Amino acid sequence: MYDKPAKKSLGQHFLHDAYFLNQMLHYLAPQQQDAFVEIGPGSGCLTDHLVSQVGCLTAIELDRDCVAHLEQKYEGMKHVSVIESDFLTFDCHQLAERSAPFRWVGNLPYNVSVPILLKLVDYATLIQDALFLVQKEVSQRCCAQVGEKHYGRLGIVLQCVFSVSQVCEVPPEAFSPPPKVDSAMFILKPLEDSKAHYLQHPQFSKVLTRCFSHRRKTMRKIFQGVISDDQWDALGVDSQLRPEMIHRDLFYRIACCLGDHKE
Repeated sequence: MYDKPAKKSLGQHFLHDAYFLNQMLHYLAPQQQDAFVEIGPGSGCLTDHLVSQVGCLTAIELDRDCVAHLEQKYEGMKHVSVIESDFLTFDCHQLAERSAPFRWVGNLPYNVSVPILLKLVDYATLIQDALFLVQKEVSQRCCAQVGEKHYGRLGIVLQCVFSVSQVCEVPPEAFSPPPKVDSAMFILKPLEDSKAHYLQHPQFSKVLTRCFSHRRKTMRKIFQGVISDDQWDALGVDSQLRPEMIHRDLFYRIACCLGDHKE
């Protein structure tokens, strides 16, 4: 049994509630032929269930105490690999040498959940599907559609390559130690009609950052002196709208319009 306290510096909140662990397993529906990657397994509460149900499991964990605990617990299990690494610096191409694409899962540390999700966008070809548990507000941002309160850069970027859907909310008391906010599980599935080329445009990310840094302003105000009235008309964008009302396709048109514009 893991007996060390959770580390606040690593954003650790271990899921211990049996009901919500079973909910994760329900949505995952693991099969013997599946190859899983678990990000931040911690003490192994979910991992303990997966190791007996899947054909291959790679667990990536930063905390040395947790790594030592997991290595001892799963010693001799040839289908289980425990990698001590910060996922944000881990080269996911190492995984491609195994049985990609993988099914992904993780109770992501609150303090780095957003950069982890943004990193996974670059490795969409390694993802069959994914189930993540994060702070509820982050899940809402990931899933938000045009016009919704939480619509912004994170959701737009993820939804260029994935379908995203929230499936379950999780209260603080399901964790040890309990966080100060609610959490939620959501599922990612790669899109057949991916818009990954949007993300490769050098202006697309800049346009999103600029717009959602001034989300209460109209598009006309945000790009005043940069995009003319004639250009707005040609783009088919109502420049009186705020960024929260603009679809990702239109942000891409704006990026293409700006091209290599230098201010």
